[in-house]
Amino acid sequence: MSEKIADDEWEWYIGKIFARLIEKVHNGKLETVVEIAPGYRYKIAYALKEFNFKGTIYVVDTNIDVLDYIKEKYKEFLPQSNIICVNKTFENCFEDIPNEFDLLLSNHSIDDMIIAEYMEKTYTNNLGNDNFKNILSNAWLNLGKDKNMISEITNHVYSSFKKFFNEKKIETIIMSQYKSNLYFKDKFTEMDEITENCFNKIKQLIQMDNENINKILKFYPFGEDDERYNGRYLLDNTQNAKNWIVGKTEI
Repeated sequence: MSEKIADDEWEWYIGKIFARLIEKVHNGKLETVVEIAPGYRYKIAYALKEFNFKGTIYVVDTNIDVLDYIKEKYKEFLPQSNIICVNKTFENCFEDIPNEFDLLLSNHSIDDMIIAEYMEKTYTNNLGNDNFKNILSNAWLNLGKDKNMISEITNHVYSSFKKFFNEKKIETIIMSQYKSNLYFKDKFTEMDEITENCFNKIKQLIQMDNENINKILKFYPFGEDDERYNGRYLLDNTQNAKNWIVGKTEI
């Protein structure tokens, strides 16, 4: 399946989680939002649609085709919003983002940032290709063997977020990094380990109440006994606070 084709039900489901977290955790206004690295996905649009969002959203991505797609897609969901696309890497986008804003949203982007830095232009140039999954899988296999490169890249990603959090005043931060079964399905654990270690370092920069977040995440949007998704599996993965960053900065 092409990277450009999304499972709409899954988009809605993850969007529902983001919307629930925004509703329960973010108590301020909802006028300016920043989203990092959506790819050809629109989960955040589903989330903001729940609030009839009419503000401004800055979307940061390195691929111009992604941003063209996002602008068109988000207009369908959020027709009264102002969508500003920033075609830069995360570390280079700081000057394009307001110094104060309401929400920072990012779904499953840390793994993408890590492997994109490792692959350099190969990542951006192949995003959307039918063979992208195989290219990405091979890159992860190679990175998993290079401990020095893993350390260098993950430290750089962490430092970029630390710098961003230092420079910006953000009311609420909501980021996910749940386990993905897209590539290896437990046959190659290094991908999850590399990503989880980096995510957990970033998580230490945030004031987060894991117990409260787990209470918020304990719900069954498909029904508790839904065979397609298995509610208990979701509560251990996509709906588990260990795989989310929700709160304000510690720094």
